[in-house]
Amino acid sequence: MRLVLYSIKSKIVIFAVIATLLPTISLSLLSFKQNEALISDSVTRELRILADNTNHQLDQWAGENMLAIRALSTSSPVIEGLTTLKQFSDSESASAVKQTQSVMASYLRSVQIKLDEVLELTVFDATRKIVASSSTSTPEVREPPEQWTHTSLTSGTIAIPPAWNDRFATATISIIYPVLSYDSQLIGAIAATLDLGTFESRLAEIKKFSSGEIILLDQHGKVLLGSAPGVDHQAVLSPHQWELIQMFDEPISYDGLSYPKAIGLAHTSENIPVTILVEQDHSAIQAAWIKLRNRFLEFVSILIIIVTAVALYMGHSIVTPLKQLINAVKGIVEGNLDIYLPAKRRDEVGQLTDIFNQMTRALRNKHIEIMTANQAMQQQNQLLQKLSITDGLTGLYNRTKLNTILSEQLARFKRHDRPFCLLMIDIDYFKTINDKLGHIVGDRILVTVASVLLKSIRTIDYAARYGGDEFVVILTETNSSAAIKTAERIRAEVNSACLAFKEHPAHITLSIGITQSYYDDITPNDLIARADAALYEAKESGRDRVHCADA
Repeated sequence: MRLVLYSIKSKIVIFAVIATLLPTISLSLLSFKQNEALISDSVTRELRILADNTNHQLDQWAGENMLAIRALSTSSPVIEGLTTLKQFSDSESASAVKQTQSVMASYLRSVQIKLDEVLELTVFDATRKIVASSSTSTPEVREPPEQWTHTSLTSGTIAIPPAWNDRFATATISIIYPVLSYDSQLIGAIAATLDLGTFESRLAEIKKFSSGEIILLDQHGKVLLGSAPGVDHQAVLSPHQWELIQMFDEPISYDGLSYPKAIGLAHTSENIPVTILVEQDHSAIQAAWIKLRNRFLEFVSILIIIVTAVALYMGHSIVTPLKQLINAVKGIVEGNLDIYLPAKRRDEVGQLTDIFNQMTRALRNKHIEIMTANQAMQQQNQLLQKLSITDGLTGLYNRTKLNTILSEQLARFKRHDRPFCLLMIDIDYFKTINDKLGHIVGDRILVTVASVLLKSIRTIDYAARYGGDEFVVILTETNSSAAIKTAERIRAEVNSACLAFKEHPAHITLSIGITQSYYDDITPNDLIARADAALYEAKESGRDRVHCADA
């Protein structure tokens, strides 16, 4: 088969030769991405493991200390001392009070010496007054929380979050546990100031097998302690860096605390309000990426120059005529079906132009047919939609639509606290009237009742045929007293309307049951059942009357 140079097929063949270079680019890119992903995954995994191990050790450290403080809050010297102080209420007992406080202070100092992580212990009475402390100076925790609960006995309350303490020259955290008497009455509290700096030895153990560094930050991003030698409480993250670290759950690059440029991951402890920041040296990680990236860019740059030159030539010979077709298709999409393109070429583009012109002619013919069919279908859909929600005889909403309206009104009532009322209406002795006067008159009575209902309610209310000779009216944003007035008006107007029949005047009465929406109502059936019960009471009371279930 002879190769025709002006055909699109020949140009595609020429381009295919150049395209053989693309697999090389793809493989190089894939290899680069895979190596980059492997390095990134490895760094992320190592940082997460380091953060998880630190968090686990921090929780364990906190749990051990909280357990010790909780045990101290239930110790006999503390409970008995506070109980004794509670009994002394006059000035004559001042010496006894001082003696009791002295004994408690001695006991707190003896306990504090034995607990390496505890820097200070302070006991408060039930009036939030300090009664004893292991410290000879002003206690770190000066007053306990305003409320103590029994839950605090197991979890404790952090009185002072972790922060650098200049007095003790270390990072500290203060925890409070309530003290209960032997009969479980609140008689005071015990506060312990813990030395968070003792956790630094654990940080050294955690990072022993990792190339990263660990830093603990307070709630404001200030350094509490870290595993790196150059990191102390004077080091601090900038507000922007602190915001970035808290925002992302993945490792990010920033000006580090342990390294000039670091890749770090932050994890917030659940038990203690500190942020665990783990870092690795960004330059060490990026070295492999940079080398691979440079080689990749050099190779791709050469290929891009070659492919660009070929693409420029092909763009002139292929893309230009295709743009005419594209613009014509856009015109069709915008609704212009009168477009015609002259076919001047003998290649595939010329054939495509002929087919395009045939297509536009066919579209014009089909468009006329579709518009005609669509108009007829819309009319049918409107009729079907109306029939699906209305009663065929009265034109009121049917029972299915009624349930939907009730569900919507219940949801709106619970959302906006705007009550509504439900009227259950029954025509008295309708079966007897229907048998006596005939079904035609019976249907006329039903239509008349429906017409009265529609005239008696507002545009925001709803009327529906519940079934047979029963009707339902929903009065939105209405209370029971207003609903009773509306019901009485409906009852009177129906009687007047039916007496006005020329051929067969009928004395028609209604029994109406009313109920108002309750917050306990869950489904439409809850209101319907209550309204039905009220309707039953109206019938039992002699019919031709209104009975409200909420009266």
